[in-house]
This record gives sequence, structure tokens and C-alpha cells, in this order.
Amino acid sequence: MDVFKSEFANPVKNCVYKGVYLGSNNSLQRLQSQRLVPANLGLKFGVSATATVETVKTELAAIPKLSHKWRCIQGANDWKNLLDPLDPILKAEIIKYGEFAQLCYDAFDYDSHSDFCGSCRFNPKKLLKEYGLRNEDYEITKYLYATSAASLPTFFRKSDSDDPWSTSSNWIGFVAVSTSEWEIERLGRRDIVVAWRGTVTHLDWLTDLQKSLCPSGLDPRTAGRSINGDVRVETGFLSLYTTKKETARYNKQSAREQLLTEIQRLTELYKGEQLSISLTGHSLGAALALLSGYDLAESGLNLKLGNAPSPSFNPSESMSLENIFDHEQELQHVDKDDKIPITVFSFAGPRVGNSAFRNRVNNLGVKVLRIVNVNDLVPKVPGVLLNEKFQFIHDWIDEVPWTYSHVGEELAVNNNHSPFLQLSLDPSCFHNLEAYMHLIDGYTGFGRKFSHSLSRDPALVNKNSNFLKRHLKIPGFWRQDKDKGLVRHPDGRLKFRGREPEDVLPYVA
Repeated sequence: MDVFKSEFANPVKNCVYKGVYLGSNNSLQRLQSQRLVPANLGLKFGVSATATVETVKTELAAIPKLSHKWRCIQGANDWKNLLDPLDPILKAEIIKYGEFAQLCYDAFDYDSHSDFCGSCRFNPKKLLKEYGLRNEDYEITKYLYATSAASLPTFFRKSDSDDPWSTSSNWIGFVAVSTSEWEIERLGRRDIVVAWRGTVTHLDWLTDLQKSLCPSGLDPRTAGRSINGDVRVETGFLSLYTTKKETARYNKQSAREQLLTEIQRLTELYKGEQLSISLTGHSLGAALALLSGYDLAESGLNLKLGNAPSPSFNPSESMSLENIFDHEQELQHVDKDDKIPITVFSFAGPRVGNSAFRNRVNNLGVKVLRIVNVNDLVPKVPGVLLNEKFQFIHDWIDEVPWTYSHVGEELAVNNNHSPFLQLSLDPSCFHNLEAYMHLIDGYTGFGRKFSHSLSRDPALVNKNSNFLKRHLKIPGFWRQDKDKGLVRHPDGRLKFRGREPEDVLPYVA
């Protein structure tokens, strides 16, 4: 039987969620608008008997809620018993954070003809609404920028314009916070999200990796060293995160300084509330998510110590963070309940540091869930030959400057298991973030059959790839601007569309 035709080709007449009939598609939209049903829940399509709204509400109330188990979903128990089979609530949250990472791609201006190539297309107040992504539940509070002075030049895009918005900076992500009462109640806490931009398909940036580890320098108490040995990270990732340029309008502060300043502001603003910090990214963005998650914990910005002095960060004090938290001894004795949980949702992330880095991340209580496609090259680098799998020569291998180690728990998916995806030899297809979310959407557990009850349209896979089977009739690389951004001006000539005034570089770092 043709899976696509049986599941998706016909108009949806009835919707079922966890065996509960939700009526027609229009009825579902009505329930969602009335906040009786979450807007992002997964659905199964089929025919079922009618049910009253009261029945639906009763049945939904019996479903385990995220608010009751959010600490487990954020990795408090290292996702024990949640990955196999994959917990449906965890699946929905993984996809949610994946969509935040995907937004960093969708909203990025890649067109070198644009004066604003390398920036975000919309201002923070419009961005979520423009892409229909949880705009009622989250608010973007800060844009993050990185400078091309860092040692990953192929990662950056520059405008060919004679008068570009910037000659040395790129938009690289954002900080957002849950603001609606509905979302805070659903989550069981207020969530601070940090989303980092990575690489859509091209893997050229891998050639920029120096394949060498350097001291992180992010621990002010021990000058880059910890109780677990010399914490080292990939030179290129650290450069991207910490480099600033005094002459650059958007990078007088490094991406690191921009982030730490904003996290400090938000934790102070919402002091006394139940908070979480969730970092997400794909590819190189996943590396930045892990590096910054470690940095936040190492700097003590996730501490809530009651009457103790609050962490402070003064970006004018160069890269010295001694004033954030003064004593390593104090940090080691902080109870986990006095820390804001930090969780990294990593999609297709490369290795970032050595085994001492991994141990330090674990000791700091940072939880990392790595979602990997087993056929994707990027999670296998750096350290293809020398990595965490060679523990039998552990003592010697840690002395080698190019030895790397993954961090956290792994959730492995396989593109060969999806009946929607064609066989391919293109490594960029295996690495594509939309394909990753599709695979998570259909994943139920190791060795279990791929689910055909998907919450996301499979057509999204071909947004920036050509990975779907041909009989599905979804063109490859279908996402593009109308007329490639050209509009007819009053003089009758076609010219490149400019930005709306409110979208012109709203936040300066």
C-alpha cells in the first residue's frame, strides 16, 4: 500500500489524539483556539465516532502532563526510560526545540544581492509571528551576532552591496522566554530558550576546523583548568563564540558576552520563579549550544542561592568573569535544587571538547540530549579516529591534542527507516534539520516500526533538500522568495526589495 496516499493524500475528515476523537479539522482548530487542546500536539488521522467536547476535555485531562514531569523531560534523570520507547511528550518537546533551531535558518538572509545579507529578515517582535512559531507563547528578547574575524570564515555570508548593513558580522541566533500564562502552565515553569544558527546543508565549514583543542578559558576560578583535568575545546568553536571586534557595530561584544549579559538580565527579572534554560542548535549551532550551556553553568549564571549575592557579569571587564562567582568550593556544594536546570537539545552536533570537558559538563549538571542520524557525517567529527569510544587507551589518548569526546545521552535515528525518504548518497540530506525532525516525528523506539501518524508535514523535508521519494510529488528545494526578492517599483523597474523600516537591524549588541 502507498503509505503517503493512505495517510496524507485524502482530505483530513476526522482527527484523533491518543485515541480521543477531536472532530473535524475545523473542530480541532476551534478546540485549539479555545486552548482546550495544545496547538502543537501530535495527531492521528482517521474515522471515529463522534464525541462531545466534555468527553474530549475529560480524556485529555487524563493524559500525563508535561508540567508534572518537566524535570524528567529536561533530563534530570538522563532521560531514563524515556528514549526507548520514545516518550510522546519528550518527542513533542524535541521537535519544538528543533523548530526554534530551524527558525534561525528560515529567517536568515542568505542573498548576497541584499544589503542585509547575513542578518535576520525580521525584528524580534515580528519574527515568531512571521513564521507561525509559538508567537503567543514565547517572546524573543535578544538577537545574537558573531563576527567573521573568528576562524570559521566559510560559515559567514557577506553582502555584495556597496553599502551593506555590516561588513564583519552575522546574525547567529536569539534568546527567547516563555511569556503566556498558558505556556508557563503547560511547561510547569518559565522557559528561557537560546537558539543558535548552524549550517543548512553545505558542510564547507568542516574544512575550517583546526582539529586542535585549546584550553576553554571559560572558567575564571581555575584559569581554564578544573578538578577533572585540563578542559579543552575545539579552537574554531571557541573562536566563533568568544571573538569580538571593536570596530564592528554588532560585535563590540562577543556572542558570548551578548548571551551572558541577557541570561543574567532574565534570571534577575524572573527571580523567584521556577525557571529552566534550554539551548538548541543544529550542526555548528549544536556545538555552540553545548559550549554556551557549559559556559552558563561554569559562570554560575544558573545559580539561585537565596540570600547569597547574585551572579553578576560586566561585559566591560574583558573576558574576566571572576565577579560572577568567586569560589570553586562554593559552586561544588550548591544543591541541584538551587540551580536553574540547563538542558542542551543538540541536533547533528559535532564533538566539541575532550574527556575533561565532558566530565566537567556532567559535574556541573548540564544535561545534553544528542539527536543524531546514524548516516550523518557531522556527529562523527572532529576525532574520527581518536574519540570517546577508545577508552581502553584512555590515559594515553587524553594527552593527544586532537582527541575529542561526545557529551550526554544519544538518541539515534536512521533515515533508511522512513518510508517517505529516498535512498541518497548526498551527505547534506542526512544532515538536514527538517529531515531530522521528520525522523524524530516517526521514531517510536529502537527496532520499532516507523510511525505513519506524523504531526509534521513530510513536505517540510524538501524545504532545503531533495530527499523525499519522487512519487510524493514534492519538489526539492521548494522554499524560495517570490521572484527571488524582486519587486516592481513605481518607475516600472524591477528592483531588489528593501526591508520594512521596523525590520532594519533593531538590536545592536
